[in-house]
Amino acid sequence: MHEQTACILLAGGSGTRLSGDQPKQFVRIAGKTILEHSLSTLRENMPDAVIVVTTPFDQVRKVADMFSEDPLVEVVAGGTSRQASTLRGLKALAKHKPRNVMIHDAARPFLDGRIIRDVIEALKEHDAVDVAIPTADTIIVEREGYIDHIPKRQHLLRGQTPQAFRYKDLVTCYQTLGEHKLDQFTDDCGIFMACNPDARVRIVKGSEENIKVTYPIDLILADEMFRLRSQSSNVDKPGVNLRGKRVVIFGGTRGIGKAMADILVGGGAQVLGCSRESGCDITKEEDVQRALENAAAEFGGIDVVVNAAGLLKNGKVQEQTAADAAEQININLLGALNVARHAHFWLEQTQGSLLFFASSSYTRGRAGSAVYSATKAAIVNLTQGLSEEWAEDGIRVNCIVPGRTDTEMRTSNFKAEAQDSLFNPYQIALSASRVICGDHSGRLERVH
Repeated sequence: MHEQTACILLAGGSGTRLSGDQPKQFVRIAGKTILEHSLSTLRENMPDAVIVVTTPFDQVRKVADMFSEDPLVEVVAGGTSRQASTLRGLKALAKHKPRNVMIHDAARPFLDGRIIRDVIEALKEHDAVDVAIPTADTIIVEREGYIDHIPKRQHLLRGQTPQAFRYKDLVTCYQTLGEHKLDQFTDDCGIFMACNPDARVRIVKGSEENIKVTYPIDLILADEMFRLRSQSSNVDKPGVNLRGKRVVIFGGTRGIGKAMADILVGGGAQVLGCSRESGCDITKEEDVQRALENAAAEFGGIDVVVNAAGLLKNGKVQEQTAADAAEQININLLGALNVARHAHFWLEQTQGSLLFFASSSYTRGRAGSAVYSATKAAIVNLTQGLSEEWAEDGIRVNCIVPGRTDTEMRTSNFKAEAQDSLFNPYQIALSASRVICGDHSGRLERVH
């Protein structure tokens, strides 16, 4: 029996324009590689075979192991070009005998189910389908460094993927052209139209969100888009399941840390709140280690570690003493490293979660709090780095980025602020409680 629509997922890009140290399909965003995001979307919306075509083969096999229980996901080594990789995917699909084939770039992780459904529906009446969106920019045609002409943009569209065809028709096109001519084309619609001059390719409306991760700025945009998706997906969730969670909160006797402890205890969790007031200084490794060991002995293990400890000393850099700067760095950054280093042992055993707190000032340092802002930017990078390092250990690492919040630390540094303009610590703590109950990692959850 023929399958209806199989898919070739092209993941063989080198990522040279991304200027990274690894191919873009293996870059992690929101706790998963770009390839994993794209593959997950396809599997959620398509019942038939998916062939992942990529290089280097060993790395993708490692990723595909996550889908090892799905017999319809197969990984094959790609060729030296996009077209050569597509040809290998077509050959790998031969045993499945699909009626249709859809081709998608793994570097577009925001493909949604609506586009997939529209493409499949269009294939019922058309032999080929492309996905495109209008261009908002004026397009110019250049010749020898000058504008040759400016076409009217009402009929100019930006092509996306997936593209889809009758499987046998596209195989015939590749055979007709031969491998030596394939590099003359940039996509499969071009190949199809070259072999079928009278054919009409149906256009399906794409999405502005269906971006292709190509340049470094695209990673920043993609990270923000995943954050917004995560935030919107939590809107309708009335509560979280905290019962039985075993939690250690550093900085848990004041501010957001105390509010979080109250919420967790109220939800049925076991909580140990630690702070300098209770004899635990996170700048001292022995204090952190002892607190975690005591909690593990009392609770029988640790599911969640939260670092809500922090220090802000407002003032211009040239007016602060070296000791003031060092204290903020020691508590905000080195203390967080101490917590992470000693939490790993316990969280690996329970496949648990580590949560940090940053600040909205991490994106742009604020006058009067330059040192603090720098340490919070470091926390964001620490979160993202650890989420990758600890992924294989099953530990989730996330970060809350709260807006201006009514805490003792805040009010002691900014005395003129109106209290009604600040978040209540319990608002932030509730969002944090939702995050530790989720299954994502590497996320920055802004609460503004």
